[in-house]
Amino acid sequence: MNILVVEDNPADRRLVAERLSGPREERFHLIYAERISEALQILSQNKISVVLLDLQLPDCRELESLTKIHAAANGIPIVVLSEIEDETLALKALQLGAQDFLVKWHTNGHLLVRAVQYALERKQAEEYLYYLAHHDALTGLPNRKLFYDYLKQSLAMARRHNRLLAVMFMDLGGFKKINDSLGHHCGDLLLKMVGQRLAGCVREADCVARIGGDEFIFAFTDINQPEDATAVANKILEIFTRPFDVDGHTLYARASVGISIYPSDGRDMESLIKNADLAMYRAKAEGGGSSQFWFYSPEFNAKTAELMRIEEQLRLALANNELTVHYQPQVDIANGNLIGMEALLRWQHPERGLLMPSQFMKTFVETGFMVTAGKWVLREACKQNKAWQAAGHPPVVMAVNISSLELRHENFITNVKSVLEETGLAPQWLELEIREQVIEDDENLAFSRLSEINALGVRIALDNLGHSHIPVSFLTRFPIHAIKIDRSIVADAATDANHAAVAKAVIAVARVLNIKGLAEGIETQEQLDFFKTAQCDDAQGYMFGEPLPSSACTELVGRIRNNM
Repeated sequence: MNILVVEDNPADRRLVAERLSGPREERFHLIYAERISEALQILSQNKISVVLLDLQLPDCRELESLTKIHAAANGIPIVVLSEIEDETLALKALQLGAQDFLVKWHTNGHLLVRAVQYALERKQAEEYLYYLAHHDALTGLPNRKLFYDYLKQSLAMARRHNRLLAVMFMDLGGFKKINDSLGHHCGDLLLKMVGQRLAGCVREADCVARIGGDEFIFAFTDINQPEDATAVANKILEIFTRPFDVDGHTLYARASVGISIYPSDGRDMESLIKNADLAMYRAKAEGGGSSQFWFYSPEFNAKTAELMRIEEQLRLALANNELTVHYQPQVDIANGNLIGMEALLRWQHPERGLLMPSQFMKTFVETGFMVTAGKWVLREACKQNKAWQAAGHPPVVMAVNISSLELRHENFITNVKSVLEETGLAPQWLELEIREQVIEDDENLAFSRLSEINALGVRIALDNLGHSHIPVSFLTRFPIHAIKIDRSIVADAATDANHAAVAKAVIAVARVLNIKGLAEGIETQEQLDFFKTAQCDDAQGYMFGEPLPSSACTELVGRIRNNM
């Protein structure tokens, strides 16, 4: 293992060498640099595992040296060795990318070796988090985020070189029937096999991603004419002419593929994806139960009228009290006390019964109804929390999910203020939950809005951590009060070493930054015992109670303590 020691003091270099020279540290190979310029050259020519950096160098001073090394290190862990004990300097160094900050005269051989090892472990955990954030856990294909990054770069190249580009949106037909009849296990195996076959349809320079459920999306660069996309689409459909051998079952699936072409069908990412999606729906309608592909054409604008009709139905649903809020408890893992409730939207459809968000959220987003529905949920949740307090129940935090559309809305801050004033709920009893995607859509706007929310005294929680890649510098910049460990990590943390490592890393980061950690989706005693041992603060899941209407929550509260 190569360790780059950036230190101009000969005595300090000898000290570092002595402290890393024990019999168990024979794997450490030290490379020395006395100046930043020399260190940058070494980084460009050698495979370095860890950088030990002195902040006082002849050609660079203090944090400037860290900034330059961090920019050139391409993710290599950096441990700062400082002459002075300065808490403010240490915090700034960590915010700028250092993995650790050690004071030279406080550091013995054991501490230095441990710092190197911990830096490497944290880096590995970050890389694993990054992989989870950019790849679909089931198929191993790129996920939505990675695909969007790829498409954004590909569009820039297409504009620069005046080239065509094709986006294809694919829906797997018959998947729900297979899932319902043979179970989720067979459904998951089928998706894996489909993903493997689709990966074989694309060139190395192209991209195929799974973006959720049974939907896949492709981007093909450097096509010479729109007809070239036909050949690719036929190649995709050809893989569905062969059966899938799934757990002893011979299954046939079909695909509906929609195609949009840059620049004729859209000049930006959003338009191309939207139009490919519309073309896919046309392919599904025209396919008659068989695999089919369809190119986008402007006639799909007629869908706008259909969306307006749906939006009117949604407004009637709100007026007719068809929308409702269910509440799921959050508890303190250490003592079992109820500490919060999460408000979850449901639709009591007059014909289809109780609908979960997965059954209507896409329509909410497409019609723009998400902002209206979100404000309604916020008001109902705050009103209910205030009612519980007025009835003599101990005050708890009410968590409400906030979408990207809501956060970006110009009246978002005004809406939150007005709901708090209208319901009389003190701001410290409200927590707004956001996902990483909400931040990434517009980081500067998100920082501004969340800072205003924080100034009101409202708590902010970051949802789905572990499933997404959140750097420590992000958590220190944004006013985050709690982080929720994603249920996909929680489910296997007690039995899978990789998931356990991610969960412990998230909890450790939360503890260092004085942020509350909450494990989502706790369903078994084994899972609860793991997160108790890992010293996670809070938990939520069916073990403590399923989401219920407000009328049923009072009885539930009294039972929670007994379940711990």
